[in-house]
Amino acid sequence: MGPSPGSELLALPCTDALDSVYQGQTAPADWGPEMRGNITRCTFERTISIDEMAEAFAVSDSFVNPGLSTPVYKYRIQYWTERNEGEPVLTSAALYIPEMRRADPSPLVVLGHGSVGIADQCAPSLEDSTGFNKDNRPLVYTYAGDGWVAIMPDNPGLGPPGTTAWLLSVDEGHAILDATRAARKLFNEDALTEKNSLIGLSVGAHAVLSAQAAAADYGFEGSLDSVVAMSPIWLSAGIWGALISPVGAALVDPTLMSVAMQFFVGHLAIYEGEDSRLDAFLPEKREEARQLLEDGCWSQITSAEQGPPSIGVNVGADLFVPAYVEEVGNCGLTDACETELAQTWRARWVADRPPPNTTIPIFHWTGGMDTFISPGFQKCGLDRLEAQGGSVAACVQADGDHSGIVTKNAEWVRQHLDQVLLGGAPPEPCELLDQYDPMLECSIPIIPNSLSPDDP
Repeated sequence: MGPSPGSELLALPCTDALDSVYQGQTAPADWGPEMRGNITRCTFERTISIDEMAEAFAVSDSFVNPGLSTPVYKYRIQYWTERNEGEPVLTSAALYIPEMRRADPSPLVVLGHGSVGIADQCAPSLEDSTGFNKDNRPLVYTYAGDGWVAIMPDNPGLGPPGTTAWLLSVDEGHAILDATRAARKLFNEDALTEKNSLIGLSVGAHAVLSAQAAAADYGFEGSLDSVVAMSPIWLSAGIWGALISPVGAALVDPTLMSVAMQFFVGHLAIYEGEDSRLDAFLPEKREEARQLLEDGCWSQITSAEQGPPSIGVNVGADLFVPAYVEEVGNCGLTDACETELAQTWRARWVADRPPPNTTIPIFHWTGGMDTFISPGFQKCGLDRLEAQGGSVAACVQADGDHSGIVTKNAEWVRQHLDQVLLGGAPPEPCELLDQYDPMLECSIPIIPNSLSPDDP
């Protein structure tokens, strides 16, 4: 067997078994910050043809084919990242090397993936059809198929051992930043430039905004030249508390209930230990809830047929213990957080929407037809970023919905990458959100949207 395609660019052998990318490793006893991004496993998976990539844009009428120019070599890797200081954790990732790269040496694009579920089989690098296809294949192929070297972390606990925490800022942000280190430890010294761009969709946009916020303190490899956040979930995480409250029951649907379940399970596992991950749920419902979340990926666990209603969960009180419904729910709903349990969760929500780095530009994209994180919801996040000094360009894709914005603004983002990473001409100015809808206001119906970094 000859060398794998693209391996001439790599400084490390990539001959591990595919499954080994998701196996546990013993953390180094002498762990230090210099080990962030250290590669532990690497393997070549396959060459992705232009025709295969083009099929990804046919999964939904909201996508358009942005045009593709090159086949792509896909590798899977595993590397160390860090949760809290001195706490190493593993993440797997998919690495995409275009056959025809936009430049030699190449800049690096780090991608933040959309929601897939929290079961190991949902890791985007595994490409489970019920978790990966809808949003993440178009996100990857729009850029890798245009010649950009790209890496997409799965995030800690999604694939490798442990529970992944949906919307946990520290895990997402550090995994994104350490991808810049991992790539430069994997590639030959002259294969990559110093330049990086972060691009994320939905919860992946939350990830790249979290990385942007952590960049100065946590560090990364190279320069961070732009952050593109598409349809970001940059709302107060208190919404997941509010939705399980008696008032939130009026708004909850299977998708939102599933997301609330994923949020609390992941955060409990990280903050209080794996054995506590189901503690927010009624004892008699825990096993059913666990099976639901661990046996399926996004399109299954958010549906009415296979999601929460299938185990009799339609509102918070059907699943969550009374203290969560009343204390945590009301804390998220009104910011009345008087009990110890409510204050604990309030502090966690604050940590999940950190203040931005004021020196790294953010290009925030809203879909004018987004019905999941609507323009009014997006405005809440924008107000927060701008009030805290973020350097934000608030762009809108008028005909883009929550997922389809990825391909409909592709021409602008690609030109932007050419400008900031390769020194090319800038794109035409994007349509600004306040020009598209000058009267737009933050419009979350049930929770406060404080502009203070001390509040959720």
